[in-house]
Amino acid sequence: MLDQIEIHLKTDIGEIPPHLEVSIADKVIFDTLLKKDTKLKHETKLSNHLIIKIEKSGKTKDLADGGKPQNVFVEKVLLNGLNQHADLFGVFKQRQNSYIEDQSLQGNAMILNGSWQLEVPVFRQPFVPHPHKDYRDEFSNTHMACFGCSFTYGSYLEHDQTWPHYLGAKNYGFTKGGNCISSIVATARDYLKKYRCEKMLMLLPHPCRLQVPLEGSIRTLLPGRSPEVESKFKKMSRDIVMFGQGSLILSGYAGTMKDILRDISKKTKLFLSSYDRETYDCIKDLKDDSYEVLPFYESSDKHEFASDGLHPGPDHNREFANLIRPIIGG
Repeated sequence: MLDQIEIHLKTDIGEIPPHLEVSIADKVIFDTLLKKDTKLKHETKLSNHLIIKIEKSGKTKDLADGGKPQNVFVEKVLLNGLNQHADLFGVFKQRQNSYIEDQSLQGNAMILNGSWQLEVPVFRQPFVPHPHKDYRDEFSNTHMACFGCSFTYGSYLEHDQTWPHYLGAKNYGFTKGGNCISSIVATARDYLKKYRCEKMLMLLPHPCRLQVPLEGSIRTLLPGRSPEVESKFKKMSRDIVMFGQGSLILSGYAGTMKDILRDISKKTKLFLSSYDRETYDCIKDLKDDSYEVLPFYESSDKHEFASDGLHPGPDHNREFANLIRPIIGG
C-alpha cells in the first residue's frame, strides 16, 4: 500500500518569487519558482520515517534592502490524510543570507534562504486480533456488536453497568493487558468471518497504544503502563513521547485501518467514536462512506467514576447510550 503525502504551501511574496526544490524520501517532486499558494501531492511507500526537505533560494540583498517579502510557510503536511504538525517538528536552517548569520529555527516558516526539513517516525501496525475468549461477551450472531477497550468492557463495573448493556448490545470490549485501535479493528474484522451483526459500534482509544511482537506473541505497548514491553521497544517508546500527537502516530497505519473498515462496512452498518479527543478528530478527518461518526464519549466530573477513580461509571455509560441511541436506531 502506498502512502499518500500532501504538502500545503502558503505564500507571502512581493515582486520576485523564490525558487523551491521539494523532496520526499530523497525524491524531488517540485523544482521551480513558487509563485502562489500550492498543494503538492505525492505517493510512495515510506520506510520507518517521513523525511521532507525544502531548499529555498532567491532572497537577494536587493529584496532585503527594499523590505520586500519572499515568505513561504509550510501550512500543513498530511500523511494518509492526517496532520504531521509541521509547525511543531519542522526545522528551517537559514544560510547564505545577507546580514543574517546561519542559524536553525523551529517551525514552519521560510522567510530567508535556507533549507527546511521535517523528519518524523512512521508507526505501522500488524492488525492482529485478540483471542475471542478474552472478551466480555461470548461471540455470537447479534443485532448489535460493540468493540473497544476497557471503556467498552466496563472495567471495575458490573456487566449491566456498561454502555453496550444499556443499548441492549453484545459487549466485545477487551481489557486484559490493554487494547488498541489495531487489535479492536482486527478483531471486529475477524468476528465477521464467522458471525453476523446488523450494526457494529467501535469506541477507540488513543493511537499511541501499539501492537508489538514480543516473545512469540503480540503484545500491547501502553505508554507509561507497560514497563516490560516498553523496555524491549525503547526507541518506539521514545518516539511516542517525542512525537506524541495522535494524528501523527495514527497516520502510519491509517491506510490499513481504512481498508479494513471498508471491508467491515460491506457486511454491517458501522459506527465509530472515541473517548479521546485526538482520536475523535482523526476519526472525523478520515471519514468516508464506510462509517458514521457518533458523538464524543464524555467522561465528565458530574458523574461518579468506577471504583478505580479512572474508568467511567454507570452514569457515564448510561448517558452515552442515551445520546447515541437515536442515531443508531433500536
